[in-house]
Amino acid sequence: MNGMTVAAVLVIAAFLAAMLRRSHPEQAMGLTLMAGIAALAAVLGYVLPLLKDLRDMLQQSGLSGEYIQILFKALGVCVITQLAADACRDAGEQSLAAKAELAGKWMLLTLSLPLFQKVGSIALSLIEKGVS
Repeated sequence: MNGMTVAAVLVIAAFLAAMLRRSHPEQAMGLTLMAGIAALAAVLGYVLPLLKDLRDMLQQSGLSGEYIQILFKALGVCVITQLAADACRDAGEQSLAAKAELAGKWMLLTLSLPLFQKVGSIALSLIEKGVS
């Protein structure tokens, strides 16, 4: 499925959801959620080879595998958080969307702690070398 097909399916789903929202708002939300998941699944087919190439480039750069893993986990957290927040907004739950985004930010912070620790230890070693 190419980008134009995905866009066309999403526009049709949005049109159908708008029509359904008047009489069956819960079904409209289900339709938009399923269309979003289907679009994401279709796009993943194109993205996965690019992610593999990116992983290969990062490994060639000499970065630790741990940091590459953190990068890909963070990317997954961002995608899932955005999907959850958009689903909440579609349901008219702005507050829940904000909570989903906040949870995603905290998850990213938790994921990045090893990076902060590494930067801190590098900074400390540089300071100690500068003092002596």
